Amino acid sequence: MVSIHRTGLFSTVVAGFLFGTSVPAIKLGLDQARIPPVLFVTLRFLVASALIVTLLWKQGWVDRPLLRSRPIWVIGILNMAGYLLQFEGQALTTASDAALVIGSAALMIPVATWLRGTEGLVWTRTLGIVLGFAGTALVVTRGEVVVLGASQVLGDVLILGTAVTIALIFVLSKELVVRKGSRAVTGGIILTTTVLLVPFVPLDVSRPVNLGLDAWSYILFLAVLSTVGAYFFFAKGLETVSPTVSSIILPIEVVVSVGLSVVIFRDLFNIFSGTGAVLIIIGVLLVSLSSETAQSS
Repeated sequence: MVSIHRTGLFSTVVAGFLFGTSVPAIKLGLDQARIPPVLFVTLRFLVASALIVTLLWKQGWVDRPLLRSRPIWVIGILNMAGYLLQFEGQALTTASDAALVIGSAALMIPVATWLRGTEGLVWTRTLGIVLGFAGTALVVTRGEVVVLGASQVLGDVLILGTAVTIALIFVLSKELVVRKGSRAVTGGIILTTTVLLVPFVPLDVSRPVNLGLDAWSYILFLAVLSTVGAYFFFAKGLETVSPTVSSIILPIEVVVSVGLSVVIFRDLFNIFSGTGAVLIIIGVLLVSLSSETAQSS
């Protein structure tokens, strides 16, 4: 039983690392390759879906009864909305801010499971939630009066919407993964998200877009590693650990994303946003570590 739990934690760690590489890759595609946000996210999922349908369907990645069920489409809608908000938000804010705000999803997961009555709130978890949300507020405001029209603030708010959808997906995916397995749920999430994204492309592309090799390198990287790979390990982890324990994905994702963003983009923090970053990481670690302790006991 312990080895199974460790396998689930290992899968979760791998997923966190792969998800963490996506934030700077998205920022590079948006700023350097000039890919329109909605087209960018849609091509990411179209390529991922093509991989599943052509290469992976015989390995159980396509479950037709699951694709006809309501739960997978609810998750698909949440995932589609979250990615639209993330890509639009990342066009307006820094990669490090995006990573930190996305990490706040780990603080929402225990609240969601508590409201559903599936997990309790111990004091360390509660302290982590309070610290993390305080940190999120500092990152978004940078210690200044919030001007709603400011592009970076708007971007951070859009990313905060992404964090909400991530938390809901963590909680709602658990039962499906237990019943259907990680491959079927991974394929279902990616395929439904793709179908739901396609109709939004015309709203974002008003003129012909010429995608160069750099643009396609970002799209392929995100599709193969940060989508198919990351979602597979995410669902694999959910087979044996709870949604709250699996939220250790998020501190790993935050550390990887922020580290890469600082190196690649020279993202800078002031005293307030830097303090907020520390509070978010401490809060997420408290939530995740208290959850792992409860699971192992």
